[in-house]
Parts: sequence; structure tokens; C-alpha cells
Amino acid sequence: MVKLAEETLVAVGRMTVAATDLEHMLSRIGASDADADAIFARTGAPLVAAREAARSAGPAVRDEYANLVEGAATQLAVGQAALRAVWRGGRTDPALFDEITVRLLRCRDALHERILVPTEG
Repeated sequence: MVKLAEETLVAVGRMTVAATDLEHMLSRIGASDADADAIFARTGAPLVAAREAARSAGPAVRDEYANLVEGAATQLAVGQAALRAVWRGGRTDPALFDEITVRLLRCRDALHERILVPTEG
């Protein structure tokens, strides 16, 4: 097991919670008639369901929704890659994981604002 400084472990924890929260948001987006909790419980299913929901969105918002979902997918992959890199001698400074956390939370907030909250007009 890789020995990490306490500050790094705390930063990894924050990043993990942010990634899980983003996946929960993706589950809600992809749920439509399905149960969001059932989607959330299956590894990889939140992203698959959200991608499908974005493809099914109306033409006026389809591209924007797809871009938001793909941005979330990218940030989830970045977080996972950064954590896995630790075991290969990669960066272990807390700042890296905190930067990724910020991007994960921005994706979550953008998805919530643009997809889950109905727009007026």
C-alpha cells in the first residue's frame, strides 16, 4: 500500500466525495422514468444513463447537455487517473486532488443548473 500524508488522504477523500456526488447527479439526469438509486448503484451506469438522456433531449438543448455530460465524464476520468497514478509514482500533493475536486464540483453545479433546474422562457 502506498503511504500518503494525511493532507493528501484528506484531499483524496474530498475528491472521492465530489466524484460520487457528480455520479449521483448523473444518475438523476439519466433516470427519467427509471429509479435514480438503481442507476447509481451500478458501476458506470450513471454516465451511460446521462449520455442517453442527453441524446434524447430536445434539439434546442441536446448539444449543450451532451457537452455538459461529456465534461463530467472527462473530469471523472481525470480524478480516477490521478488517484491510480499515485500507485505508479505519480503526484501525491494535495493541491492536485483539490484542483480536480473543484472541477468535479463545477461540473455537478453546471449539470444541476442547466439540466435539472427547468429554465424559464
